[in-house]
Amino acid sequence: MRYVTNDFRRQRHLLLAVFVLSGFAGLVYQSIWSHYIGLFLGHAAYAQALVLAIFMGGMAVGAALIAKAGERWRNLIRGYAVIEVVIGVLGLAFHWIYGGVVGLSYDVLIPAAGGGAAVNAVKWGMAALLILPQTVLLGMTFPLMSGGLIRRFPGQDGDALGGLYFTNSAGAAVGALATAFVLLPAVGLPGATVTAGVLNLVVAALAWWVARTPEPERMVAAPVPADAVTGPAASDRPLLRLVLWGTALSGAASFVYEIVWIRMLSMAVGSTLHAFELMLASFIAGIALGGLWIRKRADRTADPLRLVGWMQILMGLAALASLVLYGNAFEWVGWMMRALARSDGGYVLFNLGSATISMLIMLPAAFFAGTTLPLFTVALLRAGFGERSIGRVYAWNTMGAIFGVFAAIHLLIPGLGLKLALCVAALLDLAIGLVLLRWRVETRPAMLRFAAAGLLSAGCLALVVTQVPFDPMRLASGVFRTGNTQIDPSQKMMYYRDGKTASVSVVSSPNGTVRIATNGKVDASIAVADDVPAQLDEPTMAMLAALPLAMHEAPERVGVIGFGSGMTTHVLLGDSRVRRVDTVEIEQAMVEGARAFGNRVVRAYEDPRSNVVIDDAKVHFSGQSQGYDIIVSEPSNPWISGVGSLFSKEFYSFVPRQLNEGGLFVQWVQLYEIDDRLVASILSAMTPAFGDYAAWMSNHSDLIIVATMDERLPEADFAIVLEGAIGDDMRRVGISHPEQLAFRKVADARMLRALGRLYGSVENSDYRPLLSLEAPRTRFLGSNAVNLIELPFLDQPVLDMLGVRRPLSDAIELPENSLFQAEALTLRARRMQAALAQEDGEFVDLSTEDAALVLSYKHVVTQCAQGRVGSDARLARFVRIAAAVTPYIGSDSKGRSEITTASGRCADNDMDIARALVEATAARDADRMLQWGTAWFARGSAAHNAREHHWFDQIAYGAQMLAFGAKGDWRGVEGLEHELGAQVKSTDEFLRTRSLLLSMADDER
Repeated sequence: MRYVTNDFRRQRHLLLAVFVLSGFAGLVYQSIWSHYIGLFLGHAAYAQALVLAIFMGGMAVGAALIAKAGERWRNLIRGYAVIEVVIGVLGLAFHWIYGGVVGLSYDVLIPAAGGGAAVNAVKWGMAALLILPQTVLLGMTFPLMSGGLIRRFPGQDGDALGGLYFTNSAGAAVGALATAFVLLPAVGLPGATVTAGVLNLVVAALAWWVARTPEPERMVAAPVPADAVTGPAASDRPLLRLVLWGTALSGAASFVYEIVWIRMLSMAVGSTLHAFELMLASFIAGIALGGLWIRKRADRTADPLRLVGWMQILMGLAALASLVLYGNAFEWVGWMMRALARSDGGYVLFNLGSATISMLIMLPAAFFAGTTLPLFTVALLRAGFGERSIGRVYAWNTMGAIFGVFAAIHLLIPGLGLKLALCVAALLDLAIGLVLLRWRVETRPAMLRFAAAGLLSAGCLALVVTQVPFDPMRLASGVFRTGNTQIDPSQKMMYYRDGKTASVSVVSSPNGTVRIATNGKVDASIAVADDVPAQLDEPTMAMLAALPLAMHEAPERVGVIGFGSGMTTHVLLGDSRVRRVDTVEIEQAMVEGARAFGNRVVRAYEDPRSNVVIDDAKVHFSGQSQGYDIIVSEPSNPWISGVGSLFSKEFYSFVPRQLNEGGLFVQWVQLYEIDDRLVASILSAMTPAFGDYAAWMSNHSDLIIVATMDERLPEADFAIVLEGAIGDDMRRVGISHPEQLAFRKVADARMLRALGRLYGSVENSDYRPLLSLEAPRTRFLGSNAVNLIELPFLDQPVLDMLGVRRPLSDAIELPENSLFQAEALTLRARRMQAALAQEDGEFVDLSTEDAALVLSYKHVVTQCAQGRVGSDARLARFVRIAAAVTPYIGSDSKGRSEITTASGRCADNDMDIARALVEATAARDADRMLQWGTAWFARGSAAHNAREHHWFDQIAYGAQMLAFGAKGDWRGVEGLEHELGAQVKSTDEFLRTRSLLLSMADDER
């Protein structure tokens, strides 16, 4: 027996602290690898599964290798330090290695594979090779550190194992949070792996320093309870098999829990990167607390195998209880959505609330999971299996975890659904616990306890399976967006399935509309009844197909990224020139559910030219021997974890290589639940990869960008897509004239580049995932990209004068309820013109507000002729009516001069200038706009200082700046800003126009 010195105790505490850092670095790797592999495999869910599997598999191999070899090592802590050095070096080099492997795969291996199973083998094999070496080394760390501590503190096996399990897991939980909220925003994926690599080197240095210190001459073994089970000799194979199979199956159940919980909680708190890391941290925190709790008890227990049996039963019961709590999660999230302010502070509180909900559901079962591995290991150590048992238990546990990951994703969830998948895992834990308890039954009281445990387990499982509701109307409510905890009961659930990557629902409304959603987020809505007007999404899906078809002369081969409702594919197949459409979708359930849209998408299913592929788009396109004439990208919203990579500069560099000569790329971009800065990051990522591009808006919040590698986009023949089957589809969404499609154009290449530069935003990148990190916040805030949203209906004809579009001719008949706001405003302007020309009577076609504006203006004009109205009031009414009409009237408009003619009865200097400037703007006459804008600011000291005149300062200034831009005189734009910029304070849309023109001037310069 030897005495433990205080210095040696300090070294022990240092080693535990070192293992905190090691756990931190390990979870940074796991989180970052999920991102890297997700970029390669194409979906975050697959990537997380693969990383978990390889992470656990590699650690199992590492633990198994070191289990035998470690017995021959004299200094395990020094061996641990060496392993950490190698891990750190690989971490420092990981980004460089990843780039080389991915380039080799996409450019050489995947094209050579030809498709099918060979491509899958290449991509999964290469993904595994990327992280397998480090995971094998990581698997060696726990057995080495555990064995090193146990050698220095014999008789305290449980304390050492529990302490290491706690410290490593605690560091891992902090690492998961730090990755999402600190490292990724600050240094991106490459910086995060470098940070983890540096930490590994620090850990290695500290461990090496401790390993150099000789052990004290005398140590005292901790007392073992008198009734402790010393166990049989190492030849007792039944005990060994029982423990190894028990820890393997327990590991499988734990990882089924983790995957199912993450999928379940995604429907309550959202499928964001932040939400995933919060869930992961909650799960690991539970494991850490379990390790802390068992740290002292493992050595004091008389029978660790009996104790782990009870822990298994309690884990299974806690998992079943999580299903009961889960039903309340929607109410809790709904309360947060109603109670929290839509602010940055509110988003922080929402994340804290999400973490709390995750912990309530996940932590109890995870706590018991954290006790099992130390107890299984102690059971073998007491039985005389020696130090090697540490690595063997760890290896079998991690091998079980691999089985759990793949069973959950590929068998249990798609086959049974989320609820029953978790019940199966709970049943497995309960069975393990009962088998272990039965193994130790030696007395009648013990048998009674065993029977009671069995009856309790069976009863709880039966109650949860039969009585705990898993209502799809609640699961698909999208409470994290709307605050509604239940879909309106008047609506009908037509389809619901928990797929491999997402839960898909299809809901019909009494008004004849059907919508499809993934994890509660609606992806598309279509009116399936013939007498119901088109829904907001329908023009977007139709135009995604119509725009490139109108531009490409021979669109024979088309690729579509994302099936959605199937309507884009359906419209594309309405063109007889198209020979094949490959629609690539990652989730099979999405394709199955969209059948509910019926005739609106029938060609996507029944046309022989339609080929639906369940795969990742990048991998599928890389494996094609032929390029595409058109590629349409319509993924889900960028705030969803993993989707942001389809809006990155790396993706936009990849796409042109898949296009044939003269090919077109079409990108949908949401303008809702996102802000201008994030949209600018998409534009900055996309525009450098293409030669020319332009943007259209399909409704008030969906942007469609068409790009080509050529110097100029082809001229569009919109009449082509208004004939035949496609014409029927287009008329269905309210588009029946070629001019309507041309009118929806909102930006050319110059403007898109300028909008990208406007916020000084870095481009969205796979390795600096700005969208994944910040779009969840803008979704919570309910932000909108107002700069782009308001481009089609500014108070001045910006798009007309910059040559982007022309106003609609009066001959174009417009639908009464157009889904494109600029069309609705054009119809309004026409009616206001008619009302201005009308002598008397009611304005039946105008809203109450517009009728009041026209009457007010007419009244002012009448009164001013009698000298009863002041100049300020006249100007205010004039400006309001002009802003409502001028931007939407064409050169053929019969009522174009009604406003200025009427205002001519009110003659004074300010009014004369204002009238002349409005006339010039209505005529899109840049020279006269400059003339009268200059005259307005030359009024000198006689100018009025009323609010209305300051408002017209913005109009006059904007008119001059716009006139310079229309003439291509960008030096004039900058000179005007230098001369009058400090004098004119622009607000709202005037500020947006001013900023855009200055950014365009900077781009031209």
